[in-house]
This record gives sequence, structure tokens and C-alpha cells, in this order.
Amino acid sequence: MTHRFFVEDDVAGAVVLRGEQAHQIANVLRLKAGEEITLVRNGVESNVVLASVDAAEVRGRCISKRPVDAEPHTRLTLALPILRGDRTEEVIEAVTQLGVSRIAPFVSARSIVRSLPDAKRERWTRVAREAAETARRGRVPVIDEARDWDQLFDRLDAPVLIAWESEVLRGLRDAVPPTAQLSLVIGPEGGLSMDEIALARAHDAVTVSLGPRNLRSETAAIAAVALLMDAAER
Repeated sequence: MTHRFFVEDDVAGAVVLRGEQAHQIANVLRLKAGEEITLVRNGVESNVVLASVDAAEVRGRCISKRPVDAEPHTRLTLALPILRGDRTEEVIEAVTQLGVSRIAPFVSARSIVRSLPDAKRERWTRVAREAAETARRGRVPVIDEARDWDQLFDRLDAPVLIAWESEVLRGLRDAVPPTAQLSLVIGPEGGLSMDEIALARAHDAVTVSLGPRNLRSETAAIAAVALLMDAAER
């Protein structure tokens, strides 16, 4: 199994890597000339034979390309409250491996954490990239800027499903439509208010149940994404 790296530029015949990736190849992985790596961009993976390896610069040659098999057909956006400590990072790592395409952090009335500094968002992007490499995906999920609840639904791809503890009639599996894109909203640990649910429904969002047990936000997010991706990809 070759090591994988996401890159920003198209991969042509000659390949040059610098910075953090060159350091990792040379000093962490200790790869040598003649070994192969895989570079990934926009759902396409390129096999590259290393020609020279140095911590400042790695050079190689592209020998083949192909679409990434592991990338989901369904584009799922996960709207997630900003959680305390490292909990959001744990969710991002898990849902990236499960196939989420975009993560939309938000702040609602009962949110405990109410801001997202640029440094933390950059950290989340690195976590998503590393998780996508581990899962052998073809794309890294986009991490949006944080938004307030009343701005959130203008940015989500329809249809929108909201996991809500007071929903008793409609389960998540029953609500997943046959579609190429959709959004899933997970509420904060304090729950969503009736006014917030009313606003969401005014934007045609549909409330769904995750079962009879009360789940923490991070547990609900990971479980719901796993169920939804399984249902959507069938």
C-alpha cells in the first residue's frame, strides 16, 4: 500500500513536492528514490515514482492515473455545532472517513462554544485531510466558516434532515431520499428550541429521529452519518 498525499495542483508528468510533504516523505516516512507514492486531487489519484528525495524538495514522475474508487457518489454536508475541547476534531476525523463532503459549523441558541477562531478551523482542515488520506478518499471535505442558526439554511444543500430528539414519527432511514446531495444537521448538547425548529421547517428542512436514546452530539453525528451514507449509497 503506497502512501497518499492530497495536492492542490494538477499532476503532470514531472512532479515536485516541497514543504511539509517533502519533510514527511524524507524524514518521517524515509522513502527513497525508486519507491512510489500516490497523489490525489479532485477525485483522481496519480501514481508517482520518486526520482530524488530531500527534506526540502522531492521530485518524481507520474506513471498512471485513475479515478478514486472510495469516493462516495452522494455529496453529504454535515452541519455540526462547535463542541467543547477536541470533540469536534474527533467527529471530523470519523465522518471524513465515512464519506462526508462538507462540514458546516454553526452556533445556535443553546450552543456552549460560540466562536471558531481561524487557527482552530485550519486545524480542523488538517484533521480532515489526514483522515481522507487514511480512508483513501479522492477529496478532502471542505470546512466552512461558522454561521449562526438563522444563516445556516441558506448555505445547506437541499434536502435537509435535522436529527431532533422530539421527533417520534419519522426515522432517519425512512427519510433518506434518492438524491445526489443532501444535508444533515446535528443539534448541540442542549438541544434545539422550538423556534429554531420552526425556522428550519420554514426552509423545508425535515426532522428525523435517531432512536429512543438520548445521544451526545458527537455520538449522534457519527452514528447518523454512518446510517445515512449506508442508506444513500445502496
